Amino acid sequence: MKTRPVEIGYDVRCQDPISYDLTYCTELAMGAYELFAKGETGCMVYVDAFGTAHPLYLKDLQNAEGKIPPRRVAIDGGTAQNYYNHICHFITPADYEAAKKFVPNPEDYDFKKILNW
Repeated sequence: MKTRPVEIGYDVRCQDPISYDLTYCTELAMGAYELFAKGETGCMVYVDAFGTAHPLYLKDLQNAEGKIPPRRVAIDGGTAQNYYNHICHFITPADYEAAKKFVPNPEDYDFKKILNW
């Protein structure tokens, strides 16, 4: 059987990897190895702001009902705004006419209108 590596995460989000992705994924991989070498299993790995790997168990994320509540993102924060303003691609009023070839009501797909921005 022949195989080839595929970076599915980038395909799914339709965005080329950037240097941050390489650095972060490398830190996660090294962290996973370090935790495994220490005997930590059955956990996820996260890397703090200082590059130190820590284990993260699902039980640590569960609430009293055993469910994992969603994490909220501050969409007005700098990281989110940088993404929305400079990386994320979405339909804008300037695209409406061309988009009518694909959907009859392109304004309904305008990301900023959906969010009432």
